[in-house]
Amino acid sequence: MPPYPKVEAFKFHIESYLCDLNEQIRLASMVNYMLDAATEHAEKRGFGYKSLKEDNRAWVLSRLLIEIMEYPKNESDLTIKTWVDEVARTFTYRNFSMHDETGKAIGYARSIWAAIDMETRRPMNLMDWRPEMAEYIGQEENCPIEHPGKITPVKAGIYDSFTVKYNDVDINKHVNSVRYIEHMIDTFGLSFFKEKHIEKFEIIYLTESTFGDILTIHREERTPEEYVVEIRKGNTAVCRCLIRWKNKKSNKIIS
Repeated sequence: MPPYPKVEAFKFHIESYLCDLNEQIRLASMVNYMLDAATEHAEKRGFGYKSLKEDNRAWVLSRLLIEIMEYPKNESDLTIKTWVDEVARTFTYRNFSMHDETGKAIGYARSIWAAIDMETRRPMNLMDWRPEMAEYIGQEENCPIEHPGKITPVKAGIYDSFTVKYNDVDINKHVNSVRYIEHMIDTFGLSFFKEKHIEKFEIIYLTESTFGDILTIHREERTPEEYVVEIRKGNTAVCRCLIRWKNKKSNKIIS
């Protein structure tokens, strides 16, 4: 038996600086909590940041799909459960469930990760490096949302642009995965957030960008409720996301 449970729950208290004009946690803030939970879960079990750093490796988020039914409010508690769903040769799959103070599930997420060599920036073979990761696959836990799918490229021209600066870059010396999410969501005005909330957010990370890079943002409306946003470095797509909105005035789920 592994020394730690396969599924672990982590409790967070939502502070005001993490919330938006609706006094609800921002999606990017929730993603940061998810990454905190994933980091602590992996660290305890011997395949976290410290273990990778010793081998000159680093975890890189490849894909993330989140579906949120309710956003927790300021000064409330949020519990996030996380577990390994699958371990393949170069990718590991990690799931999440989010719960309010009563224990009710308010959201789910699926993510895909690669461990890269920090010198070559190439993925490494996980089964050679940490075969014991497979012992922590928690398939008894339910994650009832779809797996990440294909997001087709954006055909629209430049919507906005920015230069990668200090606050965009993380410990791995490239743009932090959550900063991309913030830049993409910032293409929407306050009226969106007053009338709707993000029900589904799916992102695929395609390549790295680093300090000083000039990135362009391209946004395309696919339906009145669904948008695709793409960040590019020159002609190369760095990441691409699909955002689906739900009208706050309706209980109907947008599909």
